[in-house]
Amino acid sequence: MKKTQLLCIAVIITAALISQQASAKIWRVNNKSNYDGINFWGDNLGGTQNYPVFAQINSTLVAAGDTFYVEPSTIPYADANIDRKVTIIGSGYFLSRNPHVSSTTDSSSIGNVTFSSGSDGSQIIGMSNVNTGSTSKDFVILTNNITVKRCNLKNSIVISNNSNGTGLSDVYILENFFNSNALGVYGNSGIAYPIDFVFNNNICKGALIWGGTILQCDNNVFDGPQSSEALQFTTSEFKNNILKTLNATININNGSNLNVSYNIGTSASQFGTANNNIVVASIASIFVTPTSPDGAYQIASGSAANNSGSDGTDRGAFGGAAVTDRYTLSGLAAIPVIYSVSTKGATATNLPVTIQARTIK
Repeated sequence: MKKTQLLCIAVIITAALISQQASAKIWRVNNKSNYDGINFWGDNLGGTQNYPVFAQINSTLVAAGDTFYVEPSTIPYADANIDRKVTIIGSGYFLSRNPHVSSTTDSSSIGNVTFSSGSDGSQIIGMSNVNTGSTSKDFVILTNNITVKRCNLKNSIVISNNSNGTGLSDVYILENFFNSNALGVYGNSGIAYPIDFVFNNNICKGALIWGGTILQCDNNVFDGPQSSEALQFTTSEFKNNILKTLNATININNGSNLNVSYNIGTSASQFGTANNNIVVASIASIFVTPTSPDGAYQIASGSAANNSGSDGTDRGAFGGAAVTDRYTLSGLAAIPVIYSVSTKGATATNLPVTIQARTIK
C-alpha cells in the first residue's frame, strides 16, 4: 500500500475520533483532489459524491457549523473567503523539527483567509499563512467572534470594523507563532477598534503595536527585532509575558504600567520590578536549548520564569492554569494525531499496518 494511501487512512481514522454535533459534518480538503463538483468528487483520494474531497476551502459548499480538515501539501491553498460559521483545521507547522507531531513534514499553507459577514463563530487552527508570488497575504477579520489559534503567520492578522462601522467584539488571537508584526488594520480609513479582544499565549517575532484596547494580553513571548517601541497599546490585563528583545522600549497603558504584573524584561525601564515584574538581563538563560523554532521558547527548569507566574505555572507562551490554553508545539489542533504509519508489507492473507498516535490538548 502506498504511503499516500496510508496517510489518507490516518486522516479518516482521526476524523472518526472527533466528537461533533450530530448535525455537523467533517469535510476533507486536499488540493491534489480532482473534485470539480460535476463528474469528479475527489475519487482519486477516496472521495464520493456524498462525501467529496474538496480541492480548496470553499465555505459555500458546506453548512454552517461544519469543519474542514485541510490536508498537508507542498502547494499553498487558494485564498479563502469565509461567509458562514466553520472550523478550519490544518496539519500544523515545523513538523520536521518537533518530535511526534505528524507522519508528514508538509504543512497546510494558505495565503489570504478573510472572515466576512456571516462567518461569526468561526475558528482557524493549525494553518500556515504564506505569501504567494510577490503578494503579501494576511488573515483578515471583518466580523465578530472569530478565533485564530495555533497558526503560523508569515504576516499580520488584519482587523476592520463591522459592516455598520462599529467595532468588532470577541476576537481571540491564541497560541500562534508570528514571524512579523502581529496586528494590522484593514483599509486606509479610520477603524473602530474591537472590544473583548484577547491576545494570549502567542510567540511574536515582531512588534505588537495596536491603537485600541486589548482586554487581556497574557502569557506571550515577544522576541522581535530592535525597534523604537516593541509594545504599544492599552490593556486591562498584561501579565506573565516575557519581552526577550534586549533593551526594547514599551508603551503600555500610556506608560503608566497599570495592570502590568508578573512579566519579565531585560531592563528595569520596561516593566519595572513592582507587581512581581522582574528583570533578567541574561534573558536567554530562562529558555531551553533550542530544538525547533517554537520549542526554543520553552522555559528551562529552575529558571526565573519556571513556575513563577501569577497562577504558579511558567511565564511565557507555554504557561497558563489550563493546559489546553498553553502554546502547543507545531500548532497541533486538540485532536488525536497520528505521527507514524508503517507496514512491513503484504502477506498472503493481509496487510499489517502499525499506527502510532497521541492525543493533543
